[in-house]
Amino acid sequence: MSKRISRTAIGIFVVGAFALVIAAVVVVGSGSLFKKPIRFVCMFQGNVNGLRVGAPVKFKGVQIGAVEEIKLVLNPSEGQLKPGIKDMRIPVIIGIDRDMLMTRGATGQGLSQPGFEEIVARGLKAQLDTESLLTGLLFIDLDLRPNAPLTLSLVPGKGSLREIPTVPTDLEQLQKQATDALAKLDRIDLNNMVASITHAANSLNQLTGSSDLKATLASLKEAVPNLNRTVTSLRTALESANQQIAPLVVSLKKSSEEANATMKDTREALLEVKSNLDPDSPLSVNLNIALDQLTDTSRSIENLTDYLQRNPAALVRGKYVPEKDR
Repeated sequence: MSKRISRTAIGIFVVGAFALVIAAVVVVGSGSLFKKPIRFVCMFQGNVNGLRVGAPVKFKGVQIGAVEEIKLVLNPSEGQLKPGIKDMRIPVIIGIDRDMLMTRGATGQGLSQPGFEEIVARGLKAQLDTESLLTGLLFIDLDLRPNAPLTLSLVPGKGSLREIPTVPTDLEQLQKQATDALAKLDRIDLNNMVASITHAANSLNQLTGSSDLKATLASLKEAVPNLNRTVTSLRTALESANQQIAPLVVSLKKSSEEANATMKDTREALLEVKSNLDPDSPLSVNLNIALDQLTDTSRSIENLTDYLQRNPAALVRGKYVPEKDR
């Protein structure tokens, strides 16, 4: 007779196998079976060929999560495209591991709604990058790019997934710049440009070969020495005039002083005569008028003498009168 298998042994074997399965899951998967990453969506406008589910999600080269899904269209419950968007954008759903962040020294504050809005405002954006040049596999690189334009594809608050803005890859940006440059080049009328340059060159050649221009330059060459001689003669004449004016001003000053002395004596004599006359007599009135005129004349002579002493050239060019008083 065959020996019956103990039920107790079978039970122990089943329990042991189940324990081994749990231990393998914990050890091999590092407990990921029981973790629930926080999900976000990135809407890429370019080609995502080379990106795989499970590809790393890194922040400045440090892995903090993985790609969970790559779709063609989002479910309405996950997010809704803005009405004005007509081009095709590929939704890539990523999971950020909070525990992975914490073990790398981060606080995880950016995963909360206020913290997420703050870090997006500081320039958080996602970009596809090459994991390996040999395999061509891609990963998602998260970084602060404040100078890049903020482009959102989904209507905020209309889905369960929060959107991380994206930027084109370096190659896509280079291709776009080259395309824009070619488009601008196409708008340039090269034929008219060449014709304008040729016309300008011909005009310049005709101008430089013109006999009139050569004659004008020759006349100008002769006129310059004549102008220099004229200026030199004028400077000499002015210096000579100044030398002649100076003695004249001295003589004029001396004459004015003598005239002032004479008028002073005359004024004193008239004052003595006036003192012996009736104040209301016609002769006394006329003497007052004469005395006033003598005073004004004396003052005018003094002013003229002082002005000529300060401005001797006025004898040649006359007194300067401002334009507003002319």
